[in-house]
Amino acid sequence: MGIFKFANASIRVNDLGQSLEFYRDIIGLHEIATDNNTIYLGCGADKTYDIAIQQGGTGLSRFALQVKSDDDFSYFEKKLSAIGVSSERVSDPEPGKKAALRFTSPSNHQIELVIVEDRPKYIHPTVNHLGSRGLGLLDADHITVNTQDVKGFVEFLKAGLDFSISDVFEPAPGVWAAAWSHASDYHHDVAVIGTPDHTTMHHYAFQVNGMEDMKRAADLLAQAGYSIEVGPGRHRVGGNLFTYFLDPSGNRIELSAEMPRADHEISHKVWDNFPFAYSAWGQFPTESFGKGS
Repeated sequence: MGIFKFANASIRVNDLGQSLEFYRDIIGLHEIATDNNTIYLGCGADKTYDIAIQQGGTGLSRFALQVKSDDDFSYFEKKLSAIGVSSERVSDPEPGKKAALRFTSPSNHQIELVIVEDRPKYIHPTVNHLGSRGLGLLDADHITVNTQDVKGFVEFLKAGLDFSISDVFEPAPGVWAAAWSHASDYHHDVAVIGTPDHTTMHHYAFQVNGMEDMKRAADLLAQAGYSIEVGPGRHRVGGNLFTYFLDPSGNRIELSAEMPRADHEISHKVWDNFPFAYSAWGQFPTESFGKGS
């Protein structure tokens, strides 16, 4: 019982047509369904969408975490209710989803637990439903949200959804400026970055095979007139490989590979030097990297 992976998210975009061209024709996602002003897109490994784009603004609309059964809904309904968070069950909420348990975090992020229709045993890089193309994206990997209260958001994830904390960035003792948390066995499913503004998302991450895929992605993006914002590189926090770029609306996308597994029972590590924590190879992010959407 419990949450076993990050599922997907819906993000807002300024121009739905331009964004569809970017995500489908350049990134290489498959168009799965369209509903009013929302287009659902998948990497091709299964029939479940990996990201949805919605007309109107930028940033995060909702993100989803995958569970297995109604028993999980019942368990988390009680957990959420105990901390004063109400939830609602929804049948057939979106393409590929049998049911959802929807709720709003104290930070006003819209979250859902979902049971999906197509749940493969594992993601295989060469054997999948539709086949990868474009940048060779394998699956939705994780999300990093923006909030004005990092510690409060992570405490909500722990108390209401049984998350564990992997790492925390403290620029001063007791001040949480960022945190990385997980419900699965991977280092982070949901990371959190503190911001004084009202942006909702720092980045959305897709899984790729490794550095060769990141190099190829950079070349394909350059051919289409898009620049890499920062990377390729390897984070010291978490240890995963990274490459970041922006979509036409300014939403940040990460390509992630080699995400390590993390022990739920061991206490989190505290970092106090951001440049050191950010890159194991001595890279430093661009000024734009501090801005969310």
